[in-house]
Amino acid sequence: MSEQHSHGLPKAYWKLFSSSTISNLGDGMVVAAGPLLALSLTDDPRLIATVTFAAMLPWLILSLPAGVYLDRHDRQKIMFRANLVRGVVFALIALSSTLDILNIYLLIAASAVAGVCELFFDMSSQAILPAIVDQESLEIANSRLYISQIISNGFVGLPFGAWIFVFAIGAPFAVNALALIIAALLIRSIKVKLVSEIVTKPQESFSNELKQGLRWLWKHDLLRTLAIMLGVANMCGMFAQAVFVKFARDELGLGARGFGILLAAISIGSILGGLIGETVSKRLGATTAIILAYVIFGMSDVIPGIFPKIWAVALSGVVMAIAGTTWNVITVSMRQRLIPPELFGRVNSVYRFIGTGSTAFGALIGGQIAFSFGLRATYLASGFVLLIALLTLSPVFLHAAKTYIEPDRTPAPP
Repeated sequence: MSEQHSHGLPKAYWKLFSSSTISNLGDGMVVAAGPLLALSLTDDPRLIATVTFAAMLPWLILSLPAGVYLDRHDRQKIMFRANLVRGVVFALIALSSTLDILNIYLLIAASAVAGVCELFFDMSSQAILPAIVDQESLEIANSRLYISQIISNGFVGLPFGAWIFVFAIGAPFAVNALALIIAALLIRSIKVKLVSEIVTKPQESFSNELKQGLRWLWKHDLLRTLAIMLGVANMCGMFAQAVFVKFARDELGLGARGFGILLAAISIGSILGGLIGETVSKRLGATTAIILAYVIFGMSDVIPGIFPKIWAVALSGVVMAIAGTTWNVITVSMRQRLIPPELFGRVNSVYRFIGTGSTAFGALIGGQIAFSFGLRATYLASGFVLLIALLTLSPVFLHAAKTYIEPDRTPAPP
């Protein structure tokens, strides 16, 4: 392990932390400015939702082979290159939007390319963390990363991105391009011997290694069930999220600045979730915390559909964010502890294929629901499906949790 820094976390972790903070500041600006840019190019909710669909589609078609690729190659180099390419993509968006030559279809294509890079970066960062910190420090390391990401992305990046979009349409994307390049250089500077040691040499065929990841996750009752629960939650959450910018304008009467403020207010919940995620896990137990989070997912989505008011949307968003961040802190640490390092890339890719790939479908479904039944219907449909999923999947999860979740330590993988 490399030289230890404050709070028992190594110096390499703080470089990763700094890189994540900087890149998330730029990403937060784009999260606010991107939907506003799409709304300025079209009023069709289906096309607006397609921008999100394009960004999430790589999780559906590339996450499985990407997992095998990550186990065969240096994850640190993959993260470096992914951020560089994303920086170039956002620089091109900034330039084309400033010159007024961008259209909705070019934005969709750019979102797809950025989505591919984000997939490789995100999966590599989760795989690299266990090589940097001790297993006993995974919860606190993940928790601090989440807090930093939410503060820089949500509390600072979101309102700032929406505000400067009003004055200079390409500025949020230019700032993100610069942030991603700086973050890439920080990642490149990390020198941790263990990072390269966990990358396996390809001795089997690509398809066999992919099947190995599929079999491992499918035999693991707990992680398989959590992946399915996450997939349903992410799909349903995307119903409304994919057209939220139009909901904010048409139903809540918000302009660009108000939209950014609302997003920043909701991010407070994510900050709280990052702060209390580890404590909630220890106080309630991981099993109870996960079930409670899922109950909140379903109930929080119903509120904006019934009460399309700013206060209702903000309240439900804050509560949802607390639950979501707590869920992530617990389940990501659980995966990092249970999955063997040499299999992490391919097994985690299967998990993300199920858990995150579903968002692409959710975006398309949400756009069609909004077009056919109205914007409020996206929330009501999401809440209904989530509560049905909770009733169906909870017994399976609780049974698996008895085997794999212990108060202080999860057992070795099967």
